Amino acid sequence: MPTLVVRLPDGSENEHEVTGELKLGRQAGNDLLLTEGGVSRNHARVFEDGGTVFIEDLGSANGTFVDGERIAEPTPLTPQSEVVLGDYTLRLKAAAAPSRSGPRKAAKSAPPPVEEMPVGAEGSGARATRALPSMKPRPPAGAPPPKRPARPAKPAGAASEGGAAGGGAAGGGAGPMLKGLVGPWAGRTYPLKGKVLVGRQPPALVILEDDSVSRRHAELEATASGVTVKDLGSANGTLLNGEPLGPEPVELQPGDQLQFGVVELSFEAEEVALAAPVRRGSGPIPTRRGGAAAAPSEEEAAPPNRKKLMMVAGGVVGLLVVAAVVKVAMPAHGPVDAVVDPAGPVADPAEQIQALLSECRSYASNELGSSPNWARAEESCTKALDLDPIHPEANTLIRRIKLEKESFEHYSTGEKALQRLKPDEALEAFSKIPKESEYFRRGKSKAREAAEQVTKRALDDCKRYLGNSQLSAAVPRCEQYMAVWCQGQPREDLQPPLGYTMKLEGRLRRNEWRPKDSLYVRFLVARFRLDPNAAPWVCPVTEIIGPDEATTDPRSVVDAAVKKRFNHKLLQAAMMDYWAGRGSEALATLQKLRGNYEAAAFHAQSDELVRIMSTVDQLFKNGETFLAGDDPEKAAEPFREALQVDKELMLDLAESKPSFYRRNILQDMAEKSYQRGREWADRQDRRRACRVWKLGFGFYAGNPDLNKAAAFCSSLASDALRDAGGCPDLAAVLDFAVKGDGVAEKVDEKKKEWSCP
Repeated sequence: MPTLVVRLPDGSENEHEVTGELKLGRQAGNDLLLTEGGVSRNHARVFEDGGTVFIEDLGSANGTFVDGERIAEPTPLTPQSEVVLGDYTLRLKAAAAPSRSGPRKAAKSAPPPVEEMPVGAEGSGARATRALPSMKPRPPAGAPPPKRPARPAKPAGAASEGGAAGGGAAGGGAGPMLKGLVGPWAGRTYPLKGKVLVGRQPPALVILEDDSVSRRHAELEATASGVTVKDLGSANGTLLNGEPLGPEPVELQPGDQLQFGVVELSFEAEEVALAAPVRRGSGPIPTRRGGAAAAPSEEEAAPPNRKKLMMVAGGVVGLLVVAAVVKVAMPAHGPVDAVVDPAGPVADPAEQIQALLSECRSYASNELGSSPNWARAEESCTKALDLDPIHPEANTLIRRIKLEKESFEHYSTGEKALQRLKPDEALEAFSKIPKESEYFRRGKSKAREAAEQVTKRALDDCKRYLGNSQLSAAVPRCEQYMAVWCQGQPREDLQPPLGYTMKLEGRLRRNEWRPKDSLYVRFLVARFRLDPNAAPWVCPVTEIIGPDEATTDPRSVVDAAVKKRFNHKLLQAAMMDYWAGRGSEALATLQKLRGNYEAAAFHAQSDELVRIMSTVDQLFKNGETFLAGDDPEKAAEPFREALQVDKELMLDLAESKPSFYRRNILQDMAEKSYQRGREWADRQDRRRACRVWKLGFGFYAGNPDLNKAAAFCSSLASDALRDAGGCPDLAAVLDFAVKGDGVAEKVDEKKKEWSCP
């Protein structure tokens, strides 16, 4: 039987037997769930036909590549074929065929993905890593660490400057750091303390917002002996001075250049003994690698002129040391706040809060295929609250996380008890899960399973004990059964109606009532005989084993409203056809009514509906034509008019029970705007991208990708406002600002302050 081998982005591999058909995608329900970047919800399928295994693309956004070529139809696979789906690599392993040696044809780079947002941490959903041409193969896993590559040669005269930069880029005692060299990262510094993850989004500490960087790209570790770096199986690899790294850590030296995808950074570290004077007789000079290099004394090896220069330099250094000691001993004359932090500029608290909230949402999400980590999510949100105790989103998140954390504990306890054949304990644990929790729905079926086991045993005991008149044993067992049984019973079968009293024995008189269920009556009688002063028994509310809430069909709601508004059946039928998107059928029904002269009283209504429905249908088609041409900006005008006319027809139901036209306008406009904005973002035109994203967001705020894009634009607006130096800069701020984020109001204040036209 053929086997499909799937290589994950982290380098590990899984095997899956091809039996019939395997569906691949990131949406739940696929046979192979691939949740990393570049994979569509329903991406491809692998199937066997006549002894041959085929792969077929299912209209994915980023395509399926076999041996470097994008496929458009079912393509046969062999053990030598290499299949690329986003960040995943697939190959076929035949059951009976011997393995063939030799290198496989390397897959070509996939085109830039268009399915997810290219905006870094703010768009924390999974998105594809842009594959780059592979210049050199990476070292295989388990191979010995490669020989350390040499640093690029520096220009003449840069040696002394490089030494100073290595120790003074961040000020004295700043410690090791990475410093950006290109693009928007140029000049930015990233301190290195302990283990530091480099990636495209949290939980990475060094976040590089570029599609060529994987979500978990590389790891650096700073220890007392130095700093090491290793690649984490990233899509485009990690280069050290132009040479690819493998999974084994390699030690860094000051001045080394690291490249993550296309992002280049330099490593800088403090060198303590950089300018220290050399004393005679001090023995061999220790090297950076810990070895000892025998060297002649400076006076013996250096020429006379150099000796004089060294003496002068030593004197200058001595004076500087004395001045430093005096300065430390004297009290500071300036304010403490004026001291520059050697670790670099302090991050904006608002940015820190947003980063922590993004991390909190990531840990609390189960969209990436793993269970939420409520403890880590609570930790991140708590840190955000430490910075802003009244932050509304942080407080909302922390309340939800605490509720879900407790619910998860009850759910886990119930599962374990159920597995250990303790249904009583399981039912008690499941009953503690609040209805607002997402674990309520998951625990409902398990709670009912536990309840069935409890009631089956309790019912047998209840009947047997009642039959033997063992009231003290019967009452608790019957009560245990009744507590579950009563959840599905109407109130009128459990309690007397208003104005009636319960009578369990004897003949009923006026205003007296008795339950219909005989076992329930026997239980109440036994309970009363056991304790005549006991309070009346009331069915305990246990929502998790109660009946499911009835869901209202939106069509029935619309149908009831239409029948109440229109008296003629043909008018009602036309309205329902329009609501369902059958515009031509609706118009044909209205024309039929118009041709019936006996229904002349309804002709005016029919004509009005024809006018409105025809207008909406034509405007909808015009807008869809523009969307087909990837131009949501032109589609916006006919779509807005169509929505306005649709609301005149549907009235109050327009928003709560939207018609086919409204639903499709909102969703299609949001999706196309997001895709078009991505294209502008790929061209590095963020202002144009944000204008398109905001356009789609104004139509429909329920698209998750568009929500992330809008949040990204809002953060750009805040940055642009902070960096604005005059009135001309405020136009860019408004291009980024999103309605409701408060930036537009701040721009108005700035205009008044600067007297802008």
